[in-house]
Amino acid sequence: MTDERRDDEILGRALSRAIETIDVNQTPYERSRMATQPARRSIFGLWQIATAAAAIVLALAIGSWLTRPTDQQPGVAASPTTPASASPVSSVAPTASPVVAQSAPIWVYFVRDGLPPIGASIDAHASSAVLSSPEGRIGSRISALANLASGSLPSGATNPASLIARPAPTAGSSHGSMGLFVSTQGDLAKVEFDLSPGWVVRGSAQSLALVQQLVYTITEEPGIRRALITEKGKPNAVIDQLVVDKPLTREDVSGYASSGSVDPLQIAGASTAAELSTSYSVDSLAPGLARFVITFDYGTAGALTDPQFSATLFPATNATSGKDELEITVPNGSDATTTATQVDRSPLRWIAVGKSNSFSAQTYRLGLDDQRPWRAIVLANPTRIVIDIGGDPRAVSDRIAVTSPKAGDSGVAHAPPQFAYDFRLTGAARVFEANVTWRVRDSAGRIVSTSHFLASLGSSALWGTFDTGFSIPAGVHGNVTLEVYEVSPKDGSEQGLVQIPLSVP
Repeated sequence: MTDERRDDEILGRALSRAIETIDVNQTPYERSRMATQPARRSIFGLWQIATAAAAIVLALAIGSWLTRPTDQQPGVAASPTTPASASPVSSVAPTASPVVAQSAPIWVYFVRDGLPPIGASIDAHASSAVLSSPEGRIGSRISALANLASGSLPSGATNPASLIARPAPTAGSSHGSMGLFVSTQGDLAKVEFDLSPGWVVRGSAQSLALVQQLVYTITEEPGIRRALITEKGKPNAVIDQLVVDKPLTREDVSGYASSGSVDPLQIAGASTAAELSTSYSVDSLAPGLARFVITFDYGTAGALTDPQFSATLFPATNATSGKDELEITVPNGSDATTTATQVDRSPLRWIAVGKSNSFSAQTYRLGLDDQRPWRAIVLANPTRIVIDIGGDPRAVSDRIAVTSPKAGDSGVAHAPPQFAYDFRLTGAARVFEANVTWRVRDSAGRIVSTSHFLASLGSSALWGTFDTGFSIPAGVHGNVTLEVYEVSPKDGSEQGLVQIPLSVP
């Protein structure tokens, strides 16, 4: 900023000194205009005018020197109006602003032996610019998994993504710490890994677990249902001996032989005790299983009515809680809650309850991780609708769902000596004439025990339940396999086979 008053004063003094040095010819009175009327002529002579002009030029030069810019004094060029080039850097080039990393909770997945992935919330450290795009969020989720401390894992889970962690990227590099390039188109996310040393993971089980974890984590992004994993410079991703050559969905890698039914389920009602299941514990949860129970409040304990309801599975409408929703509509469930509840537990992520129409029909919406198999059971005393979702993939098929024994169980020692161990067998079935068959194979594949039983219901939209037991003969030890299935009434083939590994001491 300049001191204009001071500059004008300095310039004026310089001009005054220059003018004072001009040699002026004094005119005698007798030759002045007052005494005579001489012919009109210039005030100064030619040489006087030239001298004055030279003095003025000199004064201007002196003034310019006196007002030159210095380190302590701003010059004339520093006018009060700031030129465009002096604008703040951040407004001209936003990318030049400091990148501040922030901690934000994100939902990622871990893997478990023989079970579908389990989701959990962890903190991701990334800039707000990165987290503002789908590509950035996907890359941040994978990077967070790769750098997560082992102590932060859910119980019983593993994190194979940590095996492929790479040094931190340099400024301007792609997402994450593994050399990632993420692009999205429609419901597809393509994730290219730059892994010059390879994937590090070894063996088919670990390779499958890594793919399972990556697919679930990538497709957590709202609107993304398919994930294509690629390697830089290669046509396909080759993880040890596993070749990934196409986009994968969660249902492709969940471990279940079948996904949830995409057809609406309509239950007209059950009006007799024979159509209602009673031998089923709603408190015993199997691994990988979520259970939702709707209790009917008719004012009289155990009263039987027609618990009509419908159930439909469809893609999630809640962009932040799960990939799919199961909607159940009943005439008058007992729960009067009207807001969504965040569950934050795999596979049931949130629950919304509300009235669906003016006739007070109640609607329940369950946010789920994926389209894993689900089944509807109606229980009596009191009347309840039980929705079981998922379970151990080894114990669940399209018509059989075993909740116990669980994989790895060893049973209870039994007497007399002809039987070594007893097991309790519970679950649900939807089979012809309610006939369920089971058998046990030893480690060599030989059948050592077999029989059959009846479920509470036969073929219907509802599932029947069972609660029975079986024994393994004495002399059978080590690893055995329980197989439960339906014998086809048409050709005797095995339908809906489930195989549960057990261990006999």
